[in-house]
Amino acid sequence: MILEEFSLSDVTINFDRRRKPVKSAERSAGPYPYYGASGVVDHVANYLFDGQYLLVAEDGENLRTRKTPVAFIATGKFWANNHAHVLQGNDLANTYYLAYAIERLDISGYLTGSTQPKLTQASLNSIRVSLPQRHEQDAIVAVLRALDDKIAVNDRIAECSLALADAHFSRAVEGVPTGPETFGSLAQVGGGGTPSTKVPEYWDGNIAWATPSDVTALGAPYLFGTSRRITDAGLDNCASVLYPAGSIFMTSRATIGAFAFPRVPTAVNQGFIVVVAPDEELAMWLFHEMRDRVDEMRSLANGSTFLELSRKNFKAMGVRLPTPAVRKEFAGKAIPLHQRAAAATAENATLTKLRDTLLPELMSGRLRVRDAEKVVEEAV
Repeated sequence: MILEEFSLSDVTINFDRRRKPVKSAERSAGPYPYYGASGVVDHVANYLFDGQYLLVAEDGENLRTRKTPVAFIATGKFWANNHAHVLQGNDLANTYYLAYAIERLDISGYLTGSTQPKLTQASLNSIRVSLPQRHEQDAIVAVLRALDDKIAVNDRIAECSLALADAHFSRAVEGVPTGPETFGSLAQVGGGGTPSTKVPEYWDGNIAWATPSDVTALGAPYLFGTSRRITDAGLDNCASVLYPAGSIFMTSRATIGAFAFPRVPTAVNQGFIVVVAPDEELAMWLFHEMRDRVDEMRSLANGSTFLELSRKNFKAMGVRLPTPAVRKEFAGKAIPLHQRAAAATAENATLTKLRDTLLPELMSGRLRVRDAEKVVEEAV
């Protein structure tokens, strides 16, 4: 495969002039996605674009950290503010291919601004990209989009399953008063800690150790792994225990109310409240009860630097607890929905890893499209 290098301006059509920011207070709610630098930030009643476009972040710390994509595809009818450049590939470039290519590039040299990173239109236009011929781009995109489409389907399955479980909870909890039982009386409530970072022997072991960023980054509340791991010695020398799979993790400082069910035994740092219920039925009820009362929990938080919900205040919160029969009926509906959502999320982790492995091999020509097609067919 022969690659040719271009400036981005040589292979794109720019639509930045059509962008229009709207303050949140002035937006009318509606069905159309409202895009910013990192994706959808709202839904509005009108749209500016209709079609398939490449959006590239114009500003924001994410341009440096790359925790979320800086280049992504928007399709259909949508609105875009002035924090994202809006492009389409021309006859030389497949728009999807450009999204994949830019995501792989180191763009740090194109950024300006010491406090707030910015990718100006001039800098964007000067980005150099290496492209194969258009028909080869189209073939590569077809392979990768098969994986992306399956990932999108799984995301929708997880989203709908969780929404249905929430709906079942809303019906089950209707009219149930806050009783004398509290989170502290119904379950074990714990926290976490951090082993000394000055002791290498505490780190890079086999024990999952979660931080709030592991949870806030999740698309669905199921934690299969963590960005850092600790050793047995690290666990022995921090304030966390090894919590069992099926515990309820809730972030309790700065960001209050992001949730996860760990799918493997996991320790946590001090940014969590952890609830360990005596059985799965009660755990399912408490999970939804906690998610339904995040605003109340935030009102109980305090702190000068950042808000934090103390375990003491959390444990003292009364719980709306229906009869055992109602809880059992709810769990019978909710548990299978969570299992389905978790399975879809787990499959997405595998598909994402496969896509990210195939991507550089295909784009460099080291892997032929027909060979990649066979791998993808087996996966989807």
